[in-house]
Amino acid sequence: MEIIRQPARAVNDAQSGGCAAPLRAWLALEFAAFSFMLAGCAVFPAPLDSDARARIALDSHTALFEGQEPLAGPLTLAAAMARAIKYQAEYRLRQMEQAASEAQLDVARFDLLPRLTANAGYTTRNNEAFGFGFTPGGQAATNPSASTERTHNTQSLGFSWNLLDFGVSYFRARQLADQSLILEERRRKAVQTLVHDVRVAWWRVEAAQRLLPAADALLAEIDRASERTRVIEARKLLPPQQTATLRRALLDLAQQISFRRQELAQSRVELAALVNLPPGSDYRVAGPASDAREVLDFTADIGKLEALALRERPEIAEEAYRVRISADEARKALVGLLPGVTFDLARNYDSNRFLVNNTWTSAGLTVALNLVRIFSLPALNRSEEAQRKADTARRLAMAMAIVAQTRIAAVRYELVADEFLVWDEAARDDDLIVTYLASSAQAGIDTELELIRSRARAMASRMNRDLSYANLQASAARLYHSVGFDAAPREDESKAVAELARLVEARFAELERINFTRPPALAEIPVAIGEVRGVPAHAAAMLREGAKRVLDAAKIRIVDAAAAELRLDLEAALDDPREGRRGARVAVTLARGGSSTVSGTAEFKTTMSEPVDDEQWRALGEGAAYRVLERLAPLRVRRSSLRLAESLDAGAARRVAAVEDDGALLEGPPLALRPESVLQTVASGRAGPGEEK
Repeated sequence: MEIIRQPARAVNDAQSGGCAAPLRAWLALEFAAFSFMLAGCAVFPAPLDSDARARIALDSHTALFEGQEPLAGPLTLAAAMARAIKYQAEYRLRQMEQAASEAQLDVARFDLLPRLTANAGYTTRNNEAFGFGFTPGGQAATNPSASTERTHNTQSLGFSWNLLDFGVSYFRARQLADQSLILEERRRKAVQTLVHDVRVAWWRVEAAQRLLPAADALLAEIDRASERTRVIEARKLLPPQQTATLRRALLDLAQQISFRRQELAQSRVELAALVNLPPGSDYRVAGPASDAREVLDFTADIGKLEALALRERPEIAEEAYRVRISADEARKALVGLLPGVTFDLARNYDSNRFLVNNTWTSAGLTVALNLVRIFSLPALNRSEEAQRKADTARRLAMAMAIVAQTRIAAVRYELVADEFLVWDEAARDDDLIVTYLASSAQAGIDTELELIRSRARAMASRMNRDLSYANLQASAARLYHSVGFDAAPREDESKAVAELARLVEARFAELERINFTRPPALAEIPVAIGEVRGVPAHAAAMLREGAKRVLDAAKIRIVDAAAAELRLDLEAALDDPREGRRGARVAVTLARGGSSTVSGTAEFKTTMSEPVDDEQWRALGEGAAYRVLERLAPLRVRRSSLRLAESLDAGAARRVAAVEDDGALLEGPPLALRPESVLQTVASGRAGPGEEK
């Protein structure tokens, strides 16, 4: 070996003398590269300065509202929904997330293809790669030799395909595809929530647009009235307790109005944000011409709606996609246990002039198997089974929540409708009280303050009424949302605002026609007020007038005796006066038309004070008419929850029958977003005998 070392040392010594300068150059280059690496590691936080913040703020504000159609004229409900679908910032974020997911899927598809790799290299060294060869007998050569140039370059173009990588990439691409579908369902859910919020905010803005100017003026008047009560109290123009009570009542009503005013005032900003208008925009909504509101009866089949919700809700579809993702994850883990088979094919080039063949083709086949991972197969199977059970449990829990939400949405609509009817009646009564007080002949300080208090109470009732109606609209929107109805197909979202608004309006008009009906009209039975016996003619006329008041209020048609189906005969009797009072009785007889056939009797008793005036006689006639009012024409129950209790029957037999009868609804293809083709299925449960389904 000493023989080999000595020639090698001699060769190195011979080369080192002529390579001192290149060696120093290489050392300098290495030092420069090391210094550059150290400089690259010296990274410090760089906060935004004021100019950068101002530029970002300006760009953000400009980008928020650019590319939008300008708002021309009052904003209708359908137009508000259309603008929200097209321009709302959070919904656009959902769209961008889905687009990013689809782009990731496009990238993942390329992972399924074989690798085609192009390589190019350049190699150099500061001395020659000399070496000593030796014979099999151990005899070393006396002269060094080299088979590689000091500087040479290489190129290659290789094709490589791994079966294991292909399997893993295939299932990963499937998972990304399902993930993009999950984002599509989340986009649907975002649209449904957005439409619900727009509907609530729009109706609140409509109420604010009508009521806030009058409410502001009334609050100023209440403030002035409160100051006047202090002057009245100081001068003792009224009893102090009465003055303080009036002032406290005014302050209570002012507090109620202010509280409702906050809800109405901020709704303008909420709606502006939902339709992507600047929050301070001075816009108006195109509300109904009259402040009269109609409450529709919910008449859809709840069982079928629950079945439809289980089919159409985005959350159920998302859970189904999650099950598929979990299954692909298990398959991907099983593929990882298979042998890794790699096939290589490459074309190579080397500029080394000492090579006999500078270009050549190489091919190879490699098989690799991790023997340890085979023992993890039972654990993988247990993990897959546990994940499958967890997915099933989560899906069933979601299904139960959706069924409950659908049922609650239907019940809530009925309850909120009842609340609106109460406030509607209260608002009308408060307006009547204001009218009576304003037209009163009395003129005094207490009457004037009472009038202001009545006006404040009427304003509070109107605010509560309109907010209740907005909540009623929210309940209807929540019902659509709980079932999974879409405002418009996705392909229509790119249309102009006017066209999209027209489609949205038609869509919801169809949904309303199928799921709701107008309340039934009162049955008109012509009634005549017949004889009034037992009292003088003037008192009989007053009794007749009081009975007529009640019948008119009940919307019962009063006709002559010849045209009447029922006749109302009254017979009054008065007891002897006692301590300024006397008992009164009115016997009421219902007879058929012009005949003497009696169909019913009733009696009304009361006590009247002496002297008996005209108003007491009228009240006596009203009481007598009330005793037989339901027999004349059963009053329509105004509360829809009482009128439609049977439609919300929670009996198990009915629910099971609804699902069994609609089996195709659960097993068929997804519900088309066009309403005309599928919504008749839900409406078919409403058709009665002799009606077309």
